[in-house]
Amino acid sequence: MSQDHQRRLKNFFINRSLQLRLVFISLGYMAIMLGITLSFTLLPILRSMFETSDPHTQYQSAQTFLLLAQRLVPAMLVLFFLFFSHLVIMTHRVCGPLVNFTHTFECMAAGDFSRRISLRQKDYLQDEAEMINEVLDNLQDHITSLQEENQRLMKSLEKAEADPTPAILAVAREQSQRINDLVTAFQL
Repeated sequence: MSQDHQRRLKNFFINRSLQLRLVFISLGYMAIMLGITLSFTLLPILRSMFETSDPHTQYQSAQTFLLLAQRLVPAMLVLFFLFFSHLVIMTHRVCGPLVNFTHTFECMAAGDFSRRISLRQKDYLQDEAEMINEVLDNLQDHITSLQEENQRLMKSLEKAEADPTPAILAVAREQSQRINDLVTAFQL
């Protein structure tokens, strides 16, 4: 595998601004959920630890709090890291196709309809890519037909210039009509 195509973490950030925005918003929601979970788990123990005057109850509550904190905090950090990794992969599978779409649209804007969207097997937006490729195929077919009819018309006009007979002019008029029909197939 060449050096350029080796997988690195930086390769997972295709559209950095969009991906990071999605990741940080989702991580914010995850942090809120983890905070609520920790609050509902630890606050009753803290309340029993500080609101009672019985030292034995306070001691038992403190031991329970420490045990839960020792186990919950690392588990929450692991969950947070796993969620972050999952988000990076998921946004990569969405943003990669969007970047590919953007490059194809840029080519289309420049008049090049030969570029097709090709996505990796696990990327999202596969159906949309197929639809765009189908549109590009139809456009290319229409343009090819227009070019062929135009070439035929040019040859007929050359013949008409050399020998302007009504039959040759009728052929040129018919080819012009076919070009007109092809052009009017586009709804602008």
